[in-house]
Amino acid sequence: MKRLGNLSVDVETLQNFREAFYEFSKHKRSRLSVQEFEEELEKKLLALLDAYQKQKWKTSEYEPKIVTEPKVRVVNKLPVKDHVIQHAALYPVEPRLRDKIPYNCPAGTKGRGTHFFYRIIKRDIYKSPQQETAYCAPMDIHHYFLSIEHNLLKAEYRLYIKDRKLLAFIDEVVDSYPNGIVLGVKLTQLLGQIFLIRFDYLAMRCFDILKDPERYHYWQARYVSDMLLTCRTQQQARMLTSVQSLNERFDRFVRQGLKHYYRFMDNIFILHEDKVFLRLMVELTAMFLARDWKLSINRSWNIHRTCDGIDYCGQVIYADHARIRKRTKQALCRQVAKLRKKGYNNEQIRLKAASRLGLTKHADTKNLLKKIGMKTYRDNLGIRRGEIPFPGMSKKQKRHIGDVLCKDGIDYEAHLILIEDYKIDKSTVSFKTQQVEKVDEHGNKFIVQEKVADDRLALKFRFIDHVEKTGENDENGEPIEIPRWQEEVWWLYSGAEILIEQAREEWCFFEKPFYTVVAELKNKFGKTFYKFI
Repeated sequence: MKRLGNLSVDVETLQNFREAFYEFSKHKRSRLSVQEFEEELEKKLLALLDAYQKQKWKTSEYEPKIVTEPKVRVVNKLPVKDHVIQHAALYPVEPRLRDKIPYNCPAGTKGRGTHFFYRIIKRDIYKSPQQETAYCAPMDIHHYFLSIEHNLLKAEYRLYIKDRKLLAFIDEVVDSYPNGIVLGVKLTQLLGQIFLIRFDYLAMRCFDILKDPERYHYWQARYVSDMLLTCRTQQQARMLTSVQSLNERFDRFVRQGLKHYYRFMDNIFILHEDKVFLRLMVELTAMFLARDWKLSINRSWNIHRTCDGIDYCGQVIYADHARIRKRTKQALCRQVAKLRKKGYNNEQIRLKAASRLGLTKHADTKNLLKKIGMKTYRDNLGIRRGEIPFPGMSKKQKRHIGDVLCKDGIDYEAHLILIEDYKIDKSTVSFKTQQVEKVDEHGNKFIVQEKVADDRLALKFRFIDHVEKTGENDENGEPIEIPRWQEEVWWLYSGAEILIEQAREEWCFFEKPFYTVVAELKNKFGKTFYKFI
């Protein structure tokens, strides 16, 4: 296996640390700690870069926090600078490391979260022959993150990374927490996936029992005897064919491997057509995890029919639909009923029960929402989150407003962008409350508060490539320069009020495409704002 080396060349750049900050601060710009870090951003980024280059970085003390939903666990908080340097260290290398993770083990990968995992299981159940996925064995690793031994973890990620400076940085973060790996930092998700990459491929090959004849014959004999022992009646025993055919059946299963093996961090799911063979694979899973990775499986594992549903992440997945868990549904109904008795309206209930209502969005719960009289605000407004504003573009072409900012009026030419198209519409994530006058059926006027979506500006643009000097002068005797643009086209959203007003009032007089600069300025009170110049 080819290991990744010479990675620190890409890590040790100010631009990389700047991009890491903007990546970390997405949807966190309103936090006071992020705003304080951004006040002298360049100075603080240079200090982090110097600490990484000289290998002097020491992780700050962890601040524990107890989380009670959905279960009690302890997560740990770190200052913004720790998150930024971890993002910077992983930013250039993370995509290449995640390419080594099996497709059916997507946890922590951008764009491949719980809903992606639910979709691939649902797709395989639906498209595969029903016989292949007749039974399911869900397993959960006991206290996964806290049970990972540092020496074993370091050996695993050294199979994929050989850059000494990056390895020293990761070792320092791992050793900064005494037991296992800490919950709540950037490295946790990636290291949790890397730690079991070898196990995933080993499980898909049925634990390589074909390579050892003695081991192969033992498990083959176990399979035949278990098939006979699990017969409940003599008629079932007579339906089984000869021992030779059972041996051939076991051999076929082993050579095929586990085609329907899935892992989402510490949750393992195996689907198979044979219940007895599946039970043997569960035994092997527990044995190999305990011997080579020092991990244990929770005793709550079982084998059941796939048609009865696969319970995962708040949903029960079937071949053609999904439902939310019974206890979640009951808790939602009780919560809505209590809030209605207290006099809350639908919008207030939606805010109070947002977490449970969020689960209903991703399952077939139309009748449930109808019975409890609830619809999400987005359904009432008629807009969808995550829509791409310009046709023919993808989510991979999305950029952050921080990627185009020109700060402190330095080098405007290097921050020119070519505006090919723009659009002003309603946001799907930002809302404001305003007072509206209404009239009831008796003609009485009254004031109510309504929640409405903020405006947002969508830009389709190109970055500048270089400025070409023509060698000619204009009327004032100054040299004429023509900007040249990069081929890649990008898009972004911004909710900055000044930018939206400028676009609405001034850009209607411009003929597209036109170029501009997004400047980051400060008013007399020291508050930062953005403006087109």
